[in-house]
Amino acid sequence: MNGGSEDRMDEGRERILSVRGLTVGFGGPTVLENLDLDVYRGEILGFVGGSGTGKSVLMRTVLRLNARQAGSISIFGRDFDGLSYADRLAVDTRVGVLFQQGALFSGLTVLENVQVPMREYLDLPTAMMDDLARLKIELVGLRPEAAERYPSELSGGMIKRAALARAGA
Repeated sequence: MNGGSEDRMDEGRERILSVRGLTVGFGGPTVLENLDLDVYRGEILGFVGGSGTGKSVLMRTVLRLNARQAGSISIFGRDFDGLSYADRLAVDTRVGVLFQQGALFSGLTVLENVQVPMREYLDLPTAMMDDLARLKIELVGLRPEAAERYPSELSGGMIKRAALARAGA
């Protein structure tokens, strides 16, 4: 894909993610072979399948956590492989990930967990990060006092909400 507008649009819809010919394996049997996938702006997509069928492998490969043997992946109309470091960083700041079990850092409070992407990608004053994190926490329906709690002090539902707040940050 060349990343041109014709590659990003399909019948007037903006293609956010495009996967073409994706093949992934780990030295043994191939997990994904020649997979094509498009996700459009505003679309909500779920992956359903039995254990070991490649759902997590697909997501980890799209996030560049797994190497692929073949295929291309474009995000926001841009082939990630051809981007400069600065452009890759710009794409990364537009992507949030909500892990199945929350994946909160146990040694950090909810507030600090929500601030992780801000600290990684932005150069903001601490007070502004505190305010933004508290806003994200409120937006997911957690009470303000949850900001100072550690993951071990949260219910399962609260962990999911805290992880959603972090993904939104």
